[in-house]
Amino acid sequence: MVDTSERVTVRIPEELLEKLKRIQDGKGTATISDTIREGLEQYVALHLPPHHIRKVVVELSRQDNNRLEEFVRDGNSVSVDDAVRSAVREYIRSRLDQITPPSRLHRREADPVPADGAPPP
Repeated sequence: MVDTSERVTVRIPEELLEKLKRIQDGKGTATISDTIREGLEQYVALHLPPHHIRKVVVELSRQDNNRLEEFVRDGNSVSVDDAVRSAVREYIRSRLDQITPPSRLHRREADPVPADGAPPP
């Protein structure tokens, strides 16, 4: 396999390095370089998403995150991201239903009904 990557040297504070090592241990990443590379890939994806997608970052409590992961494990969603997207879509739909005026096609009780049965103009 040909290595087409380029070496980049950066200095980071010791506290950040310790946090990265904790992430490495928690995820089981082979090397600290792999951990940093994954983090950079996520950073780039967040700041340069495809033109048709707008990324939103949601910070959840550990308890809420655990509940979401359990929701996925129980087969209620394919992923945490999918569950969050679905929840946001449903929330927006319900809020829009609350603020959108009733359609002119739906007659309210107080509306007069034309003699020919056609909807009012």
